[in-house]
Amino acid sequence: MTIAFAFGAALFLAVAVLDQRAIERMQRWVRSGRGGAAREARLAVPALVDAVAAALASGLSLPLALAHVAPTLPPLLARPTCRAASSLALGAPVSEAFGAFAGAVPDEDIAPFAIVLASFARSGGRVGRSLSRVASLLRGRLALEEERNALTAQGRVSAIVLVALAPLGGSFFALATPEYVAILFGSGLGLLAIAVALEVIGALWLWRIVRATAPPTDLATFLDAVVVGLEAGLTFERSLAALVERAPRFGRLRDAHRLLADLALGRSLPDAFGSFGGGPDEARVAALVVAATRFGAPLAELLVVQAEALRTTDRRRAEAAARRLPVLMLFPLSLTILPALLIVFLGPPLLSLVR
Repeated sequence: MTIAFAFGAALFLAVAVLDQRAIERMQRWVRSGRGGAAREARLAVPALVDAVAAALASGLSLPLALAHVAPTLPPLLARPTCRAASSLALGAPVSEAFGAFAGAVPDEDIAPFAIVLASFARSGGRVGRSLSRVASLLRGRLALEEERNALTAQGRVSAIVLVALAPLGGSFFALATPEYVAILFGSGLGLLAIAVALEVIGALWLWRIVRATAPPTDLATFLDAVVVGLEAGLTFERSLAALVERAPRFGRLRDAHRLLADLALGRSLPDAFGSFGGGPDEARVAALVVAATRFGAPLAELLVVQAEALRTTDRRRAEAAARRLPVLMLFPLSLTILPALLIVFLGPPLLSLVR
C-alpha cells in the first residue's frame, strides 16, 4: 500500500503543478458530490426553456411559469428555478432573479435564457419564437459536447488504466509477498525512485496528449448568445453587454470585453471587429459582421449559419483528434509506462536473486 501512496502522491503533485485548472474542476466536483446530477441538470435546461415558453404562451406570468415548471425538473435545477420564481414574485428584475442559477448550471447555458426574458420584460411582445431559438441552440451545443466526449472517452480511460498499472501491480505484490516491500524500500530504493519518476513523466505526457483533444474556447456559444439578443430586439452592442453581465465566467469574456471597450470609445463596429480574436474562425466572423453592417443584411440569421458551420468544423476536428489519440499514446507507453511497470514487477525479484 505504501507503494500505491507514493505513486499516487507523486502523480497528484505533478498534475497539480502543471494543470491547476483540472485540479480545481476536480475539487469542485468532489465538494459538490453531484457530478451526475450537474450533468442531468444541464441537459434539462432546454426542456426548462421550452416549458416556460409554453407556460407564457398559455397566459401565465413569468413567476408563475417558473413555479409551475420547477417540480418537473431535476432537483439541482428545480431549487434555483423556485428561488428565481420567488424573487420575481417579490419584484426583483430578471437579471437579479436569475442569479439563483449560478453554480447549478454554467453561465453560458442560462445567459441566453435570461437575456431573452429580460429583453421582453422591458419591451413586451411574443417571446415564444426567441425562447424556441434558445432551446434549439442549447440542444445543438449539448449534442456536440456529448459527441466530443464520446469520441475521446476511450483515450481518457486508456490513459487512466495505463498510469494505474504500476501502482496497482506494486500493491498486489506488496500484499502477496511481504518481503517485496522490504527489498523495494531497501536495496531497491533507487529502482523505486526511477519507477516513480517514469510514472510521473508518463502521466504528464499522457495528460497533455489527452488535453490536446479538448475543444478550444467555444466561439459558436458566443455567437449563440449574441443571436438570441438580436432576435429579442437588442442591438449588437446591447446583446454583447448582456452576455458579459450575465456570464462572468464565459470562455470568450476577454474578447467580449475588448470589443465592448472599443465600441464604447467610439470606434465603428467594423473597426472594433478588426481586432476581435486572432484565429481564422474569428476573422470569418468579423468579416461577416462587417459585411452585414455595410450592406444591411440580417445579422442574426448570418450568425446562426456561421455558428452551425463552426460546430461542424469542431465536430470534424474532434473526430480527427480521436483518431490520432491511440497513435500518440504509444510513445509515452513505450518510453515511460512500460519501463516503470517492468521495474516494479521484476526489480525486487531480480534483486532477491542477486543477493
